[in-house]
Amino acid sequence: MENKTITTKLKLLLLTSVVVLLITPAAAKADPIVLTLNPPSQTGTNGGLVTFQGTFSNGGEPFCFVNSVSFTLVGNPAGFTFDPNEFFSAVPQLVDGGFSIDATNFFNVFIDSTVAPGFYSGSFSVLGGSDEVDESLLVSQEFTIEVNAVTSQVPEPASLLFLASGLSGLATLFRRRGRNSQ
Repeated sequence: MENKTITTKLKLLLLTSVVVLLITPAAAKADPIVLTLNPPSQTGTNGGLVTFQGTFSNGGEPFCFVNSVSFTLVGNPAGFTFDPNEFFSAVPQLVDGGFSIDATNFFNVFIDSTVAPGFYSGSFSVLGGSDEVDESLLVSQEFTIEVNAVTSQVPEPASLLFLASGLSGLATLFRRRGRNSQ
């Protein structure tokens, strides 16, 4: 009876060990690079600029190379220019395990004056890998931009009429004063 209990315990221990060994590599590889955009939705005007901030960390691999980034907007609308220089200023090309950067500006989006008002969605992707030329997808984050039309302040007709009558009254007053002083 005691032998059977020991055999059962050994089998259970062996089974547990195998399960742990199978799960551990998957856990070590699960999402080592983490990217967040905060907030992932921005509002701007046509002819303006929006700035996205975010955090970036490498919690898994011993190191990885960050070689480039890419931007995608759904439907590839014209009139958007992306500038990732701030991302590359904040994140080094070789990112060691445990590297983390708090909220900082990552990229700017210039919105051309011809862009129609509306919602535009896209993604910001970081590419890299095990060496300086690897362009594998490391992480991607979705974002949206709401473009509002620039509204110019045009005076309403009643305001223009009021201004014109006031100027006319001043002109009449100056003419009368000019006559009285002669």
